[in-house]
Amino acid sequence: MFCIQTDTRYIEKVRNAIRDNVLLDGEEVFMPVTEHMRKINGTWQKVLVPMFFGYLFITSDQPKEFYNRLRSSLGKTIFKYVKLLRDNEYIIPLSKEDEKIVTELSDQDHVIKASLGYIRGDRLYVTDGPLRGHEGEVVKIDRHKRIAILAIDFLGEKRNITVGLEVVRKEK
Repeated sequence: MFCIQTDTRYIEKVRNAIRDNVLLDGEEVFMPVTEHMRKINGTWQKVLVPMFFGYLFITSDQPKEFYNRLRSSLGKTIFKYVKLLRDNEYIIPLSKEDEKIVTELSDQDHVIKASLGYIRGDRLYVTDGPLRGHEGEVVKIDRHKRIAILAIDFLGEKRNITVGLEVVRKEK
């Protein structure tokens, strides 16, 4: 697995171009998203928000061949829109830790569902959802917006990602 960085304005255009013109069977291009609850017109509704703005992820066992197909299918102009993590002509795959972050919390559709939990004292307990077991990574909870912010190391940098979390009760 490796990633492509692009301006968020072009992410759908780039994803569709890669999906339609470059991918082979068994390869996939995706953007992991998180499920949040937002109040829209007075009612709470589920919305999907990108986990990492401006990043697309590609699963392929042949990164060098993928790069060659990308250049030949979409031409050099695609590189005005995308930045590959690469060393000369070879695309650098994600580390096992980075790959785990992208895949561990999400389902097969690359959606991180909202979690349920409660607070006892000043400690979070997640009872259901992908955040279960990751309580120690939560740095902030916004009960009103029904979100939690996780601090993770990704691509060599400390990043915050926002995920859905509904705190159903708070105990003393």
